[in-house]
Amino acid sequence: MEKNIEKLIMSKLRQPIHKSYVCKYILRDFTKDECEEHLKRMMDDGLIEESPLAAGYLVVKSIK
Repeated sequence: MEKNIEKLIMSKLRQPIHKSYVCKYILRDFTKDECEEHLKRMMDDGLIEESPLAAGYLVVKSIK
């Protein structure tokens, strides 16, 4: 199930999306705490990052 969640989030984060939008509309089957936990885990794994342009917006981490 974890891979399905990652795949869903990664497909939506091509453009910056606010983390509250991700929790409310994309991962709507989870509580806010569970959603934030999934996002935090993905950030720790280096898959996503907070956008340098705006606080609270998430994007797929680019390879530099």
